[in-house]
Amino acid sequence: MPEWRASFIPYFANTPQEAIDVLSRYGYKGVEWIGYLHFRTRDELKNIVDLTRKNGLEVANIMCSSDLVTPDDAKRAERIKYTVEKIENASYANLDKVNLFSGPAEWDPAAQKIGKDFHEGAAWKNLIDSFSTIVTAAEKYEITITFEAAFGMLVHDFYTLQEFLSYFGSKNLAVNLDPSHMVLYGNDVAYAVKRLGKRIQHVHVKDAVGKPGIQNENFMFPMLGEGVTDWKGFFDALSEVGYDGFLSVEFEAENYLRNVWGGDWTKAAEASKEQLDKITHLE
Repeated sequence: MPEWRASFIPYFANTPQEAIDVLSRYGYKGVEWIGYLHFRTRDELKNIVDLTRKNGLEVANIMCSSDLVTPDDAKRAERIKYTVEKIENASYANLDKVNLFSGPAEWDPAAQKIGKDFHEGAAWKNLIDSFSTIVTAAEKYEITITFEAAFGMLVHDFYTLQEFLSYFGSKNLAVNLDPSHMVLYGNDVAYAVKRLGKRIQHVHVKDAVGKPGIQNENFMFPMLGEGVTDWKGFFDALSEVGYDGFLSVEFEAENYLRNVWGGDWTKAAEASKEQLDKITHLE
């Protein structure tokens, strides 16, 4: 089995330097930075990339997602522009990946709902139209888009992900596979990995338990190993298809963080690395 490199998404760190120091201490090899939290301009991104590398870590990916299915044409145009700018920013900062999803975000109360505020067919048209521009930009700047299926969105599981990918033949459109979202919809994550194969260019590691609905009511993202993900099958399949990129931990067990660790995110980073080491070596 490959010795994958571990990364972490520092949602709760106070500063980039704090995140780098903590993740280095616990054996992570990469950081996945977030557009709306850690940088706004291309120079800010370049500075954070340089800081990361100077401290001996790599930038595993950058998260720059926004709702690209909204029926509000003006907002969607703004978001397409924003996404294209982030792709250009990544190229300027000597990165090779940008992580995106479809929308709408289930956790955003202002987001319009598919099937209620607009039809699913219109959502698919908006998404494909949006990505026709975005994929062209990715090809221009030689950036790989790692596209993620996420709960509650138009593209939310393996089968809707396959539908989305079928519209494009670009080598610059790949997959960020997060098994937690697929588990919620009853997908076989090992099968999904084998079918997607070399299109998987990034991996989020997050567990899940429950059924689609409201987070922390109908389902939750618990500590790694405490959900129902078939981790052995998942990692065996990743090994089989030759995936050798980052395993990027996305810690979202906020109740645990708040109630057990008193909001100390460094304990989440430490415990997640320990759990990751265990679930990648299951017999």
